[in-house]
Order: sequence, then C-alpha cells, then structure tokens
Amino acid sequence: MEVTSLPIKLQPSNIRPIAFRILSKKHGLNINTDALAILTDTIGYKFGTDWKSVRSQQFLEEIAKVWKIEDRGLFIDGDGLKQVLKDMNSKNGNEPKRAHRTDTLVDITNDGNQNHTHSHNEKQTDLEDKNVQQERDDIPINWKDYFKVVSPNNQPTSIFDKTRKQFDIVFKNIDDKDKRNNRGGKLDSILTELAKNLPASIESFNNRYYLLSDRLSRNENFQKKSLISLSALNSFKEGKTDSIVGHEITLIKNMLGRDGQKFLIFGLLSKNANDEYTLEDETDNIELNLSQACKSQGLFYSTGMFLLVEGIYSASGGNSNQDHGYIGGCFYVSNIGHPPSERREISLDVYGNLDFLGMHRQIAPVTGEKITKIAKKFKKKLVQIEKNLSNHKLIFMGTDLYLDDFKVLDGLRKFFQKLENSIIESIEDEEGQLTEGTNIPIALVLTGSFVSKPLSVTNSSVSNITNSESYKSNFDNFTSILSKFPNIVSHCKIILIPGKNDPWQSTYSLGSSSLNYFPQSFIPKVFINRLEKLLPKGNLIVTWNPTRINYLSQELVVFKDELMTKLKRNDIIFPRDIQQQEELIAKNDQISNEERINNLIQNKNTHLPSKIKQARKLVKTILDQGNLQPFLKNLKLINLAYDYSLRIEPLPNVIILNDSSFDNFEVTYNGCKVINITSVVSLSNRKLNYVEYYPGTKRFEFKDLYF
Repeated sequence: MEVTSLPIKLQPSNIRPIAFRILSKKHGLNINTDALAILTDTIGYKFGTDWKSVRSQQFLEEIAKVWKIEDRGLFIDGDGLKQVLKDMNSKNGNEPKRAHRTDTLVDITNDGNQNHTHSHNEKQTDLEDKNVQQERDDIPINWKDYFKVVSPNNQPTSIFDKTRKQFDIVFKNIDDKDKRNNRGGKLDSILTELAKNLPASIESFNNRYYLLSDRLSRNENFQKKSLISLSALNSFKEGKTDSIVGHEITLIKNMLGRDGQKFLIFGLLSKNANDEYTLEDETDNIELNLSQACKSQGLFYSTGMFLLVEGIYSASGGNSNQDHGYIGGCFYVSNIGHPPSERREISLDVYGNLDFLGMHRQIAPVTGEKITKIAKKFKKKLVQIEKNLSNHKLIFMGTDLYLDDFKVLDGLRKFFQKLENSIIESIEDEEGQLTEGTNIPIALVLTGSFVSKPLSVTNSSVSNITNSESYKSNFDNFTSILSKFPNIVSHCKIILIPGKNDPWQSTYSLGSSSLNYFPQSFIPKVFINRLEKLLPKGNLIVTWNPTRINYLSQELVVFKDELMTKLKRNDIIFPRDIQQQEELIAKNDQISNEERINNLIQNKNTHLPSKIKQARKLVKTILDQGNLQPFLKNLKLINLAYDYSLRIEPLPNVIILNDSSFDNFEVTYNGCKVINITSVVSLSNRKLNYVEYYPGTKRFEFKDLYF
C-alpha cells in the first residue's frame, strides 16, 4: 500500500532548486520554463505535502534517466517532458491520480490486470518504434539535402553558457526575420536593434573568454595535477626535459598578497589609459612588463587576443596603483603564448554533437529553442556517402574578381570554355546520361570584390546613379558571357560572396579594409536580377561574408579579408625579439664566409621558406584564438548581433581564406585544413587562379589557366 498525500498547489520557484540540483548539476540537463511548470504540477498532484521527500527526488532521477535513454538532447522542453511522463506512467501501470479527500489511499494491487495490459502495450510500442527507426535508417539520403550555404542571418544563434559549460542554440524564426527585413528604417526599429547590440557588446569578449577557458580546462597540459609551464613546454621542444614543472592557471585576483611568486595567468591583452599593456580576466586586470618576455614562436600577438602569460607578480611597480578597485602592482612576464586549439571531433563530443548550422531539422523538427543533436550513427552514414561520392568537387575562383576589368573577363571566358567542354565530354561518355562525373562541379564559388573601385555615394546624385548603373552593367556583362555556356548554366550552382568594394558596405568604408563591417551582407538582388533570370531556380546563391557551406558531414568556412596584412601590421614586437635579433646579427658578423656557406649547406633541408612560416603563423593564430577577427574594436567593426558567425569553435573541417595580399597556401593544423586563394588574375601575367576541392577525399588542387 502506497500512501498518497493530499495534493497541493506548488509554484515553479519551489521546485526549481531541486530540479537544478538533480537535473542540471547531476545529469547535465537544462529544463525550460514550460517543462518546469509541468513538472511542478505533476509533483504537487503526485506527492502533495511530501514534495520534498526522497520519493520525489527519486522521481526526478527517473525522469533524467529516461530522458537520457531516449536521447532527447540537453534541454528538457514541455512536449518532451509530457511524453516522458506518459511513458513512465505506462511502465508503472498507474496513471497519475489526484488524491481526493474521501480517498487518500490508492491500492495498486487492484490494478494487476491493468499492469499486464500496459506492459503488453509498452512492448508493442517499443517494437513499433524500433521498426520506425529501422525504416528511417533504410531510407536513402539525398546528398543535395545536406549541401547548403548557411549565411549568418540563417545560422542558428549559439552562445556559450559558462555555468553549464554548454552552448545555448536558438533557431531563428522566419517570420521574425521577415519583420526585421521589412523594418523600413523606422526609428523604433533602429532603437530596438541598438538596444540589442548593447548587451551583445558587453558579452562579446566574455563569451570568447569563457569558451577558451573551458577549452583550456580540458587540455592535459593545464590540469591542476599534471600541468606544464610555458617555459617548460618550450624547453621540452628543445630537448630539455629536466625543466618541466607543475603549474596551474591562476585568477588575477588570487595573486593579491602573494608578492614575488610565479604564476600562469590567462586573459585578454589590451592597453590601459597610460598606453601600458594589461591582461584582464573575469576577476581583475593587471599591468604587464614585457621587457624580458619570451614569446612562443610561430604566432602573431596583438591586442584583442586571449593569451597565456607566465611570470612573477610584484606588488610594487606599475603605473596604475592609484586606481580604485585595481589589484595594483605589475606582472613581470617571462613567457607568453596562445591557448592551444582543440580538434573538431573532441569539441563536438564535449558539446553533445550539436547541430550548429541547423542542417538536421528534417530529422528532428525544431520548434522554439529546442536544440537538435546529430546522432553519431547518422554522422557516420554521411561520411560513408561522402566517400562514395569521391568525384564531387567544388570550384573556388580566386578573390577580387573584378568584372570591370577586361583582363578578368578574358580569363573567365577561357575558364568557362574549358569547363563547358569538360562537362560535354562527361555527358557524352555516359551516352547522354548525366552522372556524378569529375568534370561537373556541384558549385562555383565567386568571391568579390566584383568591382575594382568601391561603389560610393558622391555629392552629385547623377554620379551616384551612374555608379550604381555601372555596377549593375558589370553583372549584366558577366551574365552575357555565362549565357554562352548552357551546360554550366544548367548543372552548376553559382555562389556570390561580397568583398570590401561591393554594396552597400562600400558606401561608408570606401573600400578600406580597416572599416570593413563583419559579417558583410549579401549583394542586393537589384544588381543581379538578369543573372538570377538566366540560372535555374535555386542555382544562384547570394550569401554573406563570411559564410559557411555544409556538405554532408563537413563544415566549410569561406572568408574574404586581408588577414595577413592586418596581423603583420598589428603584431607586437617584444624587446626580447630586438635583443635576440641584434645578437644574431653580431654573431653572423664574426663568422667567416666559408663557415656561413657551410651552415647554409647543413641547414638547407631544415630551412623553410619565409612564406610557409608566415602561412603557418596565420593559421595557428586564428585557430588558437578560435575567431576570424581576434582584435579589439579599434581594429575591426563587428555586427554584434552576428558575432557568433566569426567564431570557429568547434573548428570547421575547412577554412577558405580569400586574402589577395598573400600567396596561395594549404596548411593543416589540428585536423582543420586552411587554404588561401589569392587574386583571380595575376598582375604580372595573364594567368587565372582557382582551386578545386574534392570533399570525398578532402583534397585541394590549385589550378592555373593561362589565357
């Protein structure tokens, strides 16, 4: 006999602490408002005045276990909780009964036959669910459903929650997006957008800090018991294993009162009002003395980056001791480095294999704030399909595709003719049946700027109209050229990514890279309406910069910016670097020519070209920082409503940089393949530059075409 207490009316605030302790802290689940209200009513009816008892806590434990067994994700929503409660009641054979004043005792033994019936129905339901799942697994997957271009305005919003150490992902509502697009310049809408940007501006660096801190907490080199200092890591690379000592990351506020001790701290590098370098974490900030700092090689250093700094804290010194609420003193830096990046598969596994691009809604329909999780079994199936489609390829044209340059147009004609002939040959080889041949790309990615001079507003309205018409006529000429190659038009998607000279950003940036506003919106369709009419419906995709391409299990990030120039211009030169350079020059002056030649011969196999070293520095810097723009606000302009689109954490499979200021390169770091494509046409000769990517084998082929 189970005694059922009289039902009571509880408030969600009564149940929230218990639910947080059991569901969130113990099981890593998060319950939303609707589900908490349902859970409150259920516990009030089921346990009454005993809602704090052990039985009610065991009831919550059972809910958590069933939720995990059914693999419903990290968020408990109302509809899902109702189904779980229904399943639990079916198993127990006892529907939740509200205890009446005339009948507060419920005899479960009287429902023995009912229990047998529920057990039989449960087995039958489980068998039907297995059959449905088996049928779903047997349904062939069309790769076209998983080849999508995801712009920042269509990408789900993802914000890192420092408390749960998980991502909050919100899928955008199409109706809300349309309302924003139709705001018509109204003052209230503008003020609303500004009000949204204010908290986003505050949280932008906080989100980066907590995300990188979480990554460091998983790195074995930064565990409390087995941590290695930066200087020890550098010595270990040089073969000096005797210098390895234990160390752990310390919060800045915890250094107070520990004068003369050695610490390893982590935070944001910036400058204070006295133009001194400072490091700031979640607790405080401290002035840095970099006179003896030894940096980790092969990386760029700039304000706005999150860095690991090792050194000695001194309570005296520094120029900001008089500030209130400031720890005071100075941190004498001995070593400085970046937080090491993490492989994609490790990050995805830690964060529950979340669908950051919103590609899998057809598998698990998404409503509201529910997060979709990608099953590992399904992901393996997508990988297998990729391998079977090894002939698929995407073509990325070189950047700065100036349509007002006759040299570029001549190169495009030559390229289109070559591609048209290869498609015809592929079709003829299959007797008119189009197959997934190597000569038919599934998409052509064209990256701007599409005009050599920025489209800008002038004092004369007539000139302004002329500029717009001239820009539109460039795309009309491109359409006329493309129309002469019907097979390309029929079989290839065209993806347009804007550059710094394209509208409407160019009207205020005037083509200046320092005034680029990221992410940059797509090219207005008023300029490309003829191209849109030429191509079949859905074959013209105008997207943002940066943008992401999802191909089955792979995530590709395409970004247009002069990153190398920006990193070189803002790279910090440490006093120790100058000292080492002077010592090296003095040492070389003392060496005879014969010894210098012998040293060059001995090191010729280990010497790397300067271009390769710089490419590796760029790749390692942005991947370690986990962001495409790791700078302060004075070096970049960011639309904070889409700040998440610049984050590359977890690492994508591929990053395609379109930096015309640097040569082509291909570098792989921690499983992430990063390439750079320079200008589409070389200035010194008539050579067209493009890259072919085969996602089935994850292989890039850099191509040249002389014309």
